[in-house]
Amino acid sequence: MSDINKANLTDFFENLKVEFDNGLNAEIGNALRSAAMDIPSTSSQNKHAWLNQIPQVREWLGDRVVNNIQSNSLTVVNRKFESTIEMTREEIEDDEHGVYANLAGIMGNNARDFPDELLVEALLNGQTDTWADGTAVFSDSRTYGSNTIDNLTTTVFDEDGDGFNAAYALMMNYLGHNNKPLRSMPATLVYGADKRVEVFKVLQPQAQMLTDGSAIVSLPGGNANQGLVRAVQSPLLVDGYVDSKGNTHSNAGTHWFLIGAMGGVSGLAYQERKAPEFQTSRLEDDSDFVFANDKFQFGTRQRGEAFVTLPNLVVGNFATT
Repeated sequence: MSDINKANLTDFFENLKVEFDNGLNAEIGNALRSAAMDIPSTSSQNKHAWLNQIPQVREWLGDRVVNNIQSNSLTVVNRKFESTIEMTREEIEDDEHGVYANLAGIMGNNARDFPDELLVEALLNGQTDTWADGTAVFSDSRTYGSNTIDNLTTTVFDEDGDGFNAAYALMMNYLGHNNKPLRSMPATLVYGADKRVEVFKVLQPQAQMLTDGSAIVSLPGGNANQGLVRAVQSPLLVDGYVDSKGNTHSNAGTHWFLIGAMGGVSGLAYQERKAPEFQTSRLEDDSDFVFANDKFQFGTRQRGEAFVTLPNLVVGNFATT
């Protein structure tokens, strides 16, 4: 593009937007977001008062009993995120800008997958971040009435299934304020690459196995855990991972989480204020920025936040092995 003018620059950046949209709309991605609730947002923050009210059916004797379990609520503040790339005027003049089309596609991929990062972040920070009741998201001391909601398990996820079975039993056995089962149903297991082999052995079918490298025989009984939950391997659960808030998670590779659902409510939610958008600026060849820096820029912008909805719909394990 030896002739740099507004028309040529506009065409160039429109082509970049096409690549960005292709990356944004690619089918692969958002593995964890597909298991979370999508909650639209129209302001800087959303107040989720409904999270504290878990109704139970009872025989109607006398007046109705209003289920207003707690008066506090969870306020989720939307955050703003960006990604920016800069290119020199020389790269455009000398037609050396082809690589930026690929970068725009990667930016689209990253913007599409970023909610997954926030969802994992909400889980990893659950030992310190508090829920609506002022107790840490993952805690062994939370109560619903007289019943304890212990969603912090310490049993290691091993190939024998002890860790998974313990977490599954925890969630299934929760009782609510009226001593009725909460009907929390485990739905998704979130884990990192360090636990890939163990997860495969615990959740995959065991109806067949190789005996001598070629023969396949049936195993009696199969696998009781087969098909119980969906397994999602997150590339973010890696030792030393630094989240968007700057927190370092030294042992993230060994942490794992069980996400449940109840009456259409998932244990995780993504609150979207603004979907990812592609932005260009300083396209004028004679703009003050280009004059001073001899550079052009393009980038992305999006707003939102992820959070845990109900403590009885998540079980966390922060084991270091």
